Amino acid sequence: MEIARAIGVVFTHMLGDGRSVIDPETTIWTAEAAEELRARIGDNPIVGKDQGQWEKLDRQLQGASREVVLLAAELVFLREHAIRSARPETRRAHVDRVLTHLDSPLAIPAPMSTWLARPAGTAGFEPGSWYNGALWRHVIWASTFVRHWDGLSEAERESARTDPWELQRVMLTSGDDRSDIRNALQFLARPDVFEPISSASMKVKIRNGLADRIGGASGDTPGSIDRDLLAIRAALAHEIEGPFHFWTPGVAELWDASRADLALTAAEIGELAEPRPRHYWLYSPGPQASEWDEFSSSGIMAIGWDELKDLATYPSRESIRQALDVEGTGGSLRNDVLAVWEFQNEIAVGDIIYAKCGRREIVGRGEVTSSARFEPGRTSYRHVRSVKWTHTGSWEHPGDAAIKTLTDITSYHDYVENLEELIADEEEPELLETPTPLPAYDKAAFLKEVYLSEEQYERLRSLLARKKNVILAGPPGVGKTFAAKRLAYSIMAVKDPSRVQMVQFHQSYSYEDFMMGYRPTQTGGFTLAEGPFYRFCEKARADDTDRPYFFIIDEINRGNISKIFGELLMLIEADKRGQELRLLYKNETFSVPSNVHIIGMMNTADRSLAVLDYALRRRFGFFEMTPGFHSAGFTRWQQDAGSPTLDRLVEVVIDLNKTIADDPALGQGFAIGHSFLSSPPDDATDDEWLYSVVEDELIPLLDEYWFDEPTTAEEWAGRLRAAVA
Repeated sequence: MEIARAIGVVFTHMLGDGRSVIDPETTIWTAEAAEELRARIGDNPIVGKDQGQWEKLDRQLQGASREVVLLAAELVFLREHAIRSARPETRRAHVDRVLTHLDSPLAIPAPMSTWLARPAGTAGFEPGSWYNGALWRHVIWASTFVRHWDGLSEAERESARTDPWELQRVMLTSGDDRSDIRNALQFLARPDVFEPISSASMKVKIRNGLADRIGGASGDTPGSIDRDLLAIRAALAHEIEGPFHFWTPGVAELWDASRADLALTAAEIGELAEPRPRHYWLYSPGPQASEWDEFSSSGIMAIGWDELKDLATYPSRESIRQALDVEGTGGSLRNDVLAVWEFQNEIAVGDIIYAKCGRREIVGRGEVTSSARFEPGRTSYRHVRSVKWTHTGSWEHPGDAAIKTLTDITSYHDYVENLEELIADEEEPELLETPTPLPAYDKAAFLKEVYLSEEQYERLRSLLARKKNVILAGPPGVGKTFAAKRLAYSIMAVKDPSRVQMVQFHQSYSYEDFMMGYRPTQTGGFTLAEGPFYRFCEKARADDTDRPYFFIIDEINRGNISKIFGELLMLIEADKRGQELRLLYKNETFSVPSNVHIIGMMNTADRSLAVLDYALRRRFGFFEMTPGFHSAGFTRWQQDAGSPTLDRLVEVVIDLNKTIADDPALGQGFAIGHSFLSSPPDDATDDEWLYSVVEDELIPLLDEYWFDEPTTAEEWAGRLRAAVA
C-alpha cells in the first residue's frame, strides 16, 4: 500500500488536470496524446523475434511529440512500479530509455527518482513472462483508457475519482480488456480496495479458496471477484493480528491446500521450498466422455470409484488399494490406485486439464480452481474438483491418447505443446508456468544455503555478469549443482524454476541432442526436433531482455564440446550475443539472447576426464569451489547441530583435505566437500548417519584415491572411524 500511495500524485494528474509528473509544465494525459501513442504502436506493429520489445518501442517512438514521449515514459513507469522483483536500476533505465526520444534532455525529477530507487523484493506483485513481455499490449490498453477517460463528462470523471468501483467500470468499458495491466493500475490507484495481484486467474483462485468466509462467491465478473476479495480481507482481519497479504504464512494455507504440507516443511528446515511447476493432465470425463456435458456446464471434473469414501481419509496408496480390493486378491490395481491418489493428492490448483473422448478426440481444456472434495449427495462421480473450462469443442487428438482415466503428461513437453497449439486461441492464455506466487530470494538467502563467503559470492556474480558463461569447478561434495541453481535464483531475486533449465553432458551427447536434429518417427520417417538449448533461448528471447535466464550444464567436460556446441561456440561469447548465424539443420538464422546465462559444472576429481577443450576455456569464466567448512554458513549449521561427533569428524576431514592437497598424485581438486557432512536424512537418529557417511562414502572414496597406497588409506580410515566411534 505504501508504494502505491507514494505515487498517488501520478493518478491525481492522470485523472485530473492531465499534467506530467516528469515535466509539470506539459499536459500529457489527453485524448490526442493517447491516440497518437496508441496508433504508433497498435497501427504500426513490428513483428518478428529479431528485436526485443524495447528496441521495437524505440522505433515506434521515433519522431513522437514531447507529450507522447512523456506519456509513454510515465506509462512505462506505472507498469513496472509494482513488480516486486524488478531491480531499481532496470526500472530507471527503462524510463530513461523512453525519455531519450525527447528533443531536449530532461532529468527525472527527485520524487520519481525516489520511487525508482525502491529496492527489489520489498513490495508488489510477481507477474510471469506473459506480463513482462507484453509491453506493447499494456501501452495500447492504457492509451485506450486515457482516450476514453478524456471523453467522459466531468460528472462521470468525478464519480470515478471518488468511487473505486466506478473507476473499475470505466476501465472495463474503455475498450477490449487487458486484465493484467488493468489490475496493476487499479491497485496503484486505489490500494485501499484492490489487491496487488496482476493475474486474473490468481484472483479467482484465491477468491474461490476463501469464498466460504463470506458465504460463497458473488459472481465471476472482475468487479464481483474484487469485491469478494475485499470482503474476504475484512473477514480475515478478525482472525489475523497485524498486517497480512494472501501469501502470509498461515493465510496462504487457508486458500491453497497444497501449501499446508509445504509450509510445515519450510518451517522445519528453515528455508523456502522450491515452487511447484504447473502440471498438465489428460483426463477422461467418464467412458467416451459420457459425463462431459454435465462436468463442463457445472465447472467441475470428477472421477468414479464411488465405493470409496472421502479420499482425504486414505493416508497412502496401499490404503486405497486395500479398499478397492474388496475380495482380498492382493492384486496391484495399479492404474486405479494411481488415478485416485493423483486426483486427490497430486493435482494442484492452477494445473491444466485436457478432457478427452476415447483415444482420438479432445473435448475441452481447463484450469483447476479448487482442491479435491467429497460430495456424498451425488449419485455417482462423487470425488470432485472445480475447474474453469477455458475451451470446449472437438479437436482431433494427435495420435492415440492414453486410455487411463487420468494421466500426468507434464514431462512430455512436445506433447503438451502440441495440445496447447491444437486448442489455444490466437490470444495466449495468461498463465504462469509456476502458478503459485514465487518466493523471494537474495544474497542473504544464498549465503545461508551455499557455503561461500560474501566476497566469493560477489566475485562469482560479477564474473557471470561479465562473461555470461561460468564453469563451477571443484571436487565432489562442494555443492556445485546446488550452488548453480541458487546463484540463478539470487540474481533473479526470486525462486523461479521456469527460468532455469538443466541438462547433463556425457560422451554420447551431440549437437542433435543439444540444439536440434532429425529424430525417427513411429511411421519410419524422420522429423526435425528442436533441442533443449534452442527452445530455452527462444523462451528467453520472448521475455523481457532484463529478465535473466540460466541454462545449467552438469558434467560439462564429459561431452565433446566442439561436437555439441557447433556454431554456438561463437554465439555464446558475451560480445557476440545477438549476432546471428545460419543454423545447420534449419533454414533460419539464430542468436543466443543476451539474457541467457550458461553455468557449467566440472568435477575436478574425475580421473576419466580429458583436458578441457581450449575453445570452451576461452568462452567461460572459471570459478573454483572448495570445501566450505570454514564458511559462515557451515559454521552456523554446525553450531545449530550441536553434535560433538560432527565436530570431531569435521576436524578430521579438514586435516584429511590438507593431506590430499599436498599429495602430488591428487591435489586440491580431490578434496572432500562439505556436502558429505551437511545433509542428514530426514529419518536420521542422533549421529548414526555420520557413521554411514564414513563407512559407505568416505572410506570407499579414499580406497580409490590411494589404491596404490593402501597403508595411507587405512590410516585415514582409522582416523575417520575413531571420530564417529
